[in-house]
Amino acid sequence: MAGFATPELRLAQPSGGWFDRLAALLIRELAPSSRKLRTALRMTTIATLGAGLITSCHVNNQLGTYIVWLLVGAGPMMSLRRASAFLIAEAFALAASVVLAGILVESPWLLLPFLFAIMALSTYLGSTFKLGAALLLIQVVCLDTFYTVVFAPDQIGWAAGGIFGGSVIAFGTIVLFDNWLWPDLGQDLLLEALGASVARDRLRLFAAVNFYLDRNGPPPPLPPPTSDLPAHMDLLNRAIAEGVSVHRQAILLAAITRIARIGLEVDRLIFTARQNVPGEVRAMLRPEIQSTVDAIATVLDEIAYELPTYVPVGVDQTPPASRLRARSTLDALTARVLQVRPAYIGKVSTVELENFAAFTDSLAVLTGHIERLLDEPPQPPAATPANIAAPRFLSPDPAIVRFSLKVGVCVVIGYAVGLLTQRADLSTILTTVLITALPTYGAALRKMNLRIVGAIIGGAVSLLAIIVVTPNFETLPAYLLAVFIVFYVSAYASLTSGRVAYAGKQIGTTFALVFAGLSPAFDIYEPLWRTWGILLGTFVVALVTFLMWPEYAGDSLLPRLRKVIRDTLSLIPGGAAANTENQIQNANSATMRSLAEILEVADDAQVEGRTSLVNHNAIVEAAGTLRRIANRLASIANGRIVNPVPQLDPVTESAREAVLEAIRRHLQTWLEFFSGPESLNAAAAQAVAQSHSLDDMQAPLDQFGSRLEEHEFARIASWPLEQRRDLLAELHSMRRLEVLTSDLNRWLPEIPGSSSPPR
Repeated sequence: MAGFATPELRLAQPSGGWFDRLAALLIRELAPSSRKLRTALRMTTIATLGAGLITSCHVNNQLGTYIVWLLVGAGPMMSLRRASAFLIAEAFALAASVVLAGILVESPWLLLPFLFAIMALSTYLGSTFKLGAALLLIQVVCLDTFYTVVFAPDQIGWAAGGIFGGSVIAFGTIVLFDNWLWPDLGQDLLLEALGASVARDRLRLFAAVNFYLDRNGPPPPLPPPTSDLPAHMDLLNRAIAEGVSVHRQAILLAAITRIARIGLEVDRLIFTARQNVPGEVRAMLRPEIQSTVDAIATVLDEIAYELPTYVPVGVDQTPPASRLRARSTLDALTARVLQVRPAYIGKVSTVELENFAAFTDSLAVLTGHIERLLDEPPQPPAATPANIAAPRFLSPDPAIVRFSLKVGVCVVIGYAVGLLTQRADLSTILTTVLITALPTYGAALRKMNLRIVGAIIGGAVSLLAIIVVTPNFETLPAYLLAVFIVFYVSAYASLTSGRVAYAGKQIGTTFALVFAGLSPAFDIYEPLWRTWGILLGTFVVALVTFLMWPEYAGDSLLPRLRKVIRDTLSLIPGGAAANTENQIQNANSATMRSLAEILEVADDAQVEGRTSLVNHNAIVEAAGTLRRIANRLASIANGRIVNPVPQLDPVTESAREAVLEAIRRHLQTWLEFFSGPESLNAAAAQAVAQSHSLDDMQAPLDQFGSRLEEHEFARIASWPLEQRRDLLAELHSMRRLEVLTSDLNRWLPEIPGSSSPPR
């Protein structure tokens, strides 16, 4: 379908003011659903009950309500063993903090370097082991001890005891609900979120096509600057922590990648539909375009309906009838384009032809994304242990090291700012620093913006609650009712996509910090200082992340991309990881984990926009292609070990190995490129892509296939059925690898460079 060049689109300006667009975004994001209402009720019930128990037990600390709110919905289901481990770790950390704070407060020149070292080290361990909110809680309570010792040195022991008591109640409440009263697994949430994303993409597709074919209606809204990808990756990490198998993890990652690619293509289609060009060509082909879109939308509707229940896999199986119909309608559109081409070629403007080519190309790509089921990764050997991602201390991730050092710097600056102001209420600076500091520029920018919005709304709500509740009520039930209302609104808003979710969670966080104690507030200025501390902490992180030590998505991407390519190379038969089934499984699992991290970096690049050094769209597409290449290579290598076939004649065997050698050369070239000094040079990347010839793989593949098929497969006619089937499956995988390698050579050279479209 790609018959024309497609230069940068000159898009129509968005209609309406920013307030109208914001209102439309909030209406879409906050649209009610049974899952949102139910999950928000669960989160609110746990948080309110935990806060009430902490207050009823007269646990004296200002972080009690915040502790329980931080842990609710912030990670995987909490097992009793995991909760006990964190409480033991917190007990030792608090005890050490009390002792060290009392010693180091007399030597500030030692205290600041100590805080830098301990926060950097704990952040590195938390990022490496993916410890999540529980480690964040330990960091917060320890920092609170080091901050409190300056203003009330005689109270730090009681404060630490109160904090630990509140943590015991919070962890106990969450363990009770997560395991017995009201469990809610991350895998179920992920599948439902994926289905909701597909349903939204279907509606956006219809909006774009309706405007494209009929200019009388309103234009489709411009795609938002962020996607659902961060929320999906968070839920995937949660599901992994809850114990899903490596095989299931790979399937879920495949589903996330495909839906991200569908969303990107719908975005491109919206940009094309909004372009203000004549519509003579599209009018000639309106019935065929509408039929194609209807067929694609039908498949999207089926996917959205299926995903909350199961993820169908089997890329080599016969696709369902709806997906075959999508391909047939696209083929009919292509045939009709060729039929009417003499009627419009040379008569319509080049701009209109380019626009029409871009639109039909997007339909073709969408059809390619949905016409087959997902590819299934190789099944692990029966003796493979459960999925435990074991971090490697011998080769620390440079990106995590840099991130940990930045967190340490932010903590030291925030601590110094709090001391200089001489306000004990500004301990929220340190809490904000730990929550807001993120590895890349784009991730930190997104979180800061949402945190500021959430803090402002949460602060206003907190002050309103203090003004209304404090003068009129003194009983705990009245305060719990206020907490329940605010937490429910916050929890519901936090269940939206990544564009809004963190701001919603922050409303409750700010309220928990400001409305601490669940008792009448006689000092109205104390909550105001806490809100001001949140803003100051955000400013400190912005200073370090944006000015002193910016790290863009490209800096974090390249090491992960090199690792994925290296692991994929090792899966080629004869490679370092292709000797045993367990080696193949481990290498393929490592590839899936790295690809998951790459997808997280991709969304950071999208937020960075024009300042990014890498193309968000190309990262997502290349990650999806690398995943499928790794799965195919793992299947070939695994098949050769489990069921080896007899040696073929020298010519056929040589052609068979030449196919794999061509794949190895392509991957090795890209590995060397992304390891060199020109790794983010777009022109150099294009030169590498142009140096790859399709004949490198196609010629030996055609030779291998034709020699097998000679005389009705005479060369393998005497083999057992299972061996013949395995060899033909390998041939089929090689044919798919030819296509996938071509796709990879298309997307990898587009990674260097920003992908932000003109608005």
